[in-house]
Amino acid sequence: MVKQNKIPIASDNLTLTCDVTGRYDTIYWMKDNLSLVLNNTLNSDITISNNSLHFSPVKVSNDGNYQCAATNLFGPHTSPKYQLLVNYGPLSVNISGPGLVVIGSADSRPTSEYWWKYNNQSLPATGPLMAVGVSLKNAVIYTCVAGNPLTNISMSKTISLDVTGKWAGCYSKT
Repeated sequence: MVKQNKIPIASDNLTLTCDVTGRYDTIYWMKDNLSLVLNNTLNSDITISNNSLHFSPVKVSNDGNYQCAATNLFGPHTSPKYQLLVNYGPLSVNISGPGLVVIGSADSRPTSEYWWKYNNQSLPATGPLMAVGVSLKNAVIYTCVAGNPLTNISMSKTISLDVTGKWAGCYSKT
């Protein structure tokens, strides 16, 4: 059985361990049903030590189905597949519109949670959708904040709407 030492988050180190009972001569690893062959050029961030597979750091490109196989005089015993899904993000925040409703979106695993601010004041939770309004007196500023509760990363994007309701500009803030 393959076990992880912690929740896989991009840019963190991660260790997968082949949990073996009994005696074994060798352990080898497979990814997506192919033998995992490590060389210093292509996989310098992945190492094998005893019965463990180390990612320093783990990346989204490491996603896949991992198995270990322990061999002894009776032959190989292969573990069930362990699906590695690396959590990440948000990588960027986007706001699409304009109109009476704008939508915030972010590339993230798991899906981000969203907060909105109106002229730098927090608004009640609405998720990624926000109904916007503009004042005839001055421009208004909406900020979408996307946060990943697992990675503890958050990013924001701000839009400014002028008094006619047209886009006055857009800038990112991280």
